[in-house]
This record gives sequence, structure tokens and C-alpha cells, in this order.
Amino acid sequence: MGIAFLVDIIIYSLYPIFNNSALSIGGLTTFYSYQIVLLVVSTILFLGVVLAVKEK
Repeated sequence: MGIAFLVDIIIYSLYPIFNNSALSIGGLTTFYSYQIVLLVVSTILFLGVVLAVKEK
């Protein structure tokens, strides 16, 4: 579980690289698109952790 949190922290710390309001994806600014992508990535990471712990 600690690795999943570490991956999330690293990915979220990369946001300033994409800090440009001129870009847009699907009509959303980069900030909101980035948050949606990270929501999906975090969900997959934590689902993997839960399933791995449940099998033990």
C-alpha cells in the first residue's frame, strides 16, 4: 500500500510540469484533465492493492 501512495505522490508532484492554462483536452483545461487521469490511475493502483491483500 505504501508503494501505491508513493506512486500517487510522485505523479501529483509532476503537475507543475503541465501547469499551462493554454492547453485543453476535450474542452477541459490541462489541470482538470490531469486530475481525471490521476483519479483513474489511483483507483487502479488501490484496487490492485486491495485485491492483493484480500488474496493473502
